[in-house]
Amino acid sequence: MDYKTILKDYLGEFGRFQKITAFCMAVIAAPMGFHSLAMAFLAAVPEHHCRLPGVTLPDEHPSAWAAHLSGMNGSVPLELDTSGEWEYSRCQQFNLTDGLNVATENRTLQHCTDGWVYDRSHYGTSIVTEFDLVCDRAWLRETAHAIFMLGFSFGGMVSGVLSDRFGRRPTLLWCILLQLIFGVASAFSHNYVAFVFMRFFLGVLNVGIYFSAFVLGTEILDQSRRTMFGLSMALFLVLGYIGLGVAAYLIREWWKLQLAISAPFAVFLSYWWLAPESPRWLMASGKVEETRKTIKRAARMNGVVIPDKVYDLIKGNITSDKLKDTESAEMIERRVYSILDLVRTPTMRKNTIITAFTWFAINAIYFGLSLGASELPGDPYLNFILGSCTEILAILLAWSTMDRWGRKPPIIASLILAGVSCGATAAVPKDLWQVSTGLATVGRFGVSVTYAILPVYSAEVFPTVVRNMGIGTVSMLARAGGILAPFVALLGEYWAPLPLLTFGILSFLDGVAILALHETLGVPLPNTLEDAENFKSTKDKRTETLLTGKSEEKPTLSLAKIVERVTTL
Repeated sequence: MDYKTILKDYLGEFGRFQKITAFCMAVIAAPMGFHSLAMAFLAAVPEHHCRLPGVTLPDEHPSAWAAHLSGMNGSVPLELDTSGEWEYSRCQQFNLTDGLNVATENRTLQHCTDGWVYDRSHYGTSIVTEFDLVCDRAWLRETAHAIFMLGFSFGGMVSGVLSDRFGRRPTLLWCILLQLIFGVASAFSHNYVAFVFMRFFLGVLNVGIYFSAFVLGTEILDQSRRTMFGLSMALFLVLGYIGLGVAAYLIREWWKLQLAISAPFAVFLSYWWLAPESPRWLMASGKVEETRKTIKRAARMNGVVIPDKVYDLIKGNITSDKLKDTESAEMIERRVYSILDLVRTPTMRKNTIITAFTWFAINAIYFGLSLGASELPGDPYLNFILGSCTEILAILLAWSTMDRWGRKPPIIASLILAGVSCGATAAVPKDLWQVSTGLATVGRFGVSVTYAILPVYSAEVFPTVVRNMGIGTVSMLARAGGILAPFVALLGEYWAPLPLLTFGILSFLDGVAILALHETLGVPLPNTLEDAENFKSTKDKRTETLLTGKSEEKPTLSLAKIVERVTTL
């Protein structure tokens, strides 16, 4: 007896046990959203200029920035910015040894000798102001986020192994506890290296929590409820983004903000009592007694009574599965698949390359636009919150269209929309910043639609025998896109619209590349490499039938229909 039968015949497919567990697993995505995009505010870059020796007010004084601006004339050179306008240099000053009587064109320039003064009217403090990550040290800011994304990649591998080996529940609980510890500790980092070290482990633990909670929530539900659960978890993640924007608006000191987004994990320590272990994992792992306890707990919460014979059948089923696993292991040894099988044949090679490019591009664009939302013209907090709100609409649109129109049309349309929107910002004048911000928000909406559909589409493209390997490979490349995303922002130092233009071109090319993949809606999943090579979508088969007048499908009679016809004779 398997867990699916127990749900259908005894526990109930969506009782109190499933509802509470699914809600607990989905709601934990919200504080994860805090940390995922926290660098948008923890590493915010305020206006800054070289500190002048004549200004003695402390940086936190309300009049410090105004006093600094009034004293820059004759001490800081003017230079053209990326939009072609003159502004005071942020990274250079006149050599003070030249004297004020020397003509401006004859004075020599030097880098800031006494540090920088920052405009604290918007952000208060950030790690940029704390560790002076500007000018020739600006790349360290992008490196901090890249290391966080590297932690994401490492955490995806480690958490999967630990979850399969020790269970979903202990992996989730340990990740929650360590996330709280490292999150609080990072708020008291007194140097850049310590902060980056903490951020790496926060990335590892963040993705560990997400994968463990997602798998646990999926495995306790019936198949008909899994789409709803996946949608709910994605929505809570976006609510976390919105909550981050609100918290950053209210808390302008970076270390206090870090404490605020880490504190909620203390509440989730209650999962020691609330979170059950996955019954499917317990049964697959041969843990008879633990399976019995979990099923009894579920039955008690759902208000049902399960006969003792059911537990005997579970025990017998677990014993039988162990024998089958031994036989299956012997069969698997006869054919071991490797990563080369992803590119060995023409169709598999095409599918792997296009899917990998899509994952890489989408992650680069998604994190680039999400982290850059606070740097768009206008109020940084409002831009970030509105951009996050568009993701809610994107998720709802994605899940309402992918089962009606297929996977390809929404992905292609949303990518082209994102490409055109981001690319169009290059033609918008600087004084029309509202238009640029609106176009960037539309671009983020388009990418978010693809971001919601792509995991399902990718799983349907790869055949069963290499599906996990294929998803794992493209996920690794996706993290590479996330790592490179913040460095694209540095292109803005040469031309302000260049980062958004880069994302626009990448998105448009990705939309064109998807045209080469098959539609998978309503088509059985390919199981073998041969199935993938001969894969034809329903639309392809229908087109071939219209052109040739022939159909590959042969009429078949089920056993039930045969019996019915015989009995009517």
